[in-house]
Amino acid sequence: MLGLMGTLIPLGPALMGLSTGNIQQLSANLVIAFSTIVLGLLAGSVAYCILLIKTKWYLQDLSDIEYVVEVLKG
Repeated sequence: MLGLMGTLIPLGPALMGLSTGNIQQLSANLVIAFSTIVLGLLAGSVAYCILLIKTKWYLQDLSDIEYVVEVLKG
């Protein structure tokens, strides 16, 4: 969401700069837009890695619980 919002918000002023011929304003807003895309992808990647690690822990805990139940049954 950060990447999408950070891309769309500066695009309005960037297009205004393009229509008036202000290349400096265009380039400054595009730098902001692309920087927020990178930050959004980085934040999403970190969150996804954390999710994978936690899912592995939960699956291991579930496996351990199933093993204990089987041992206690008989």
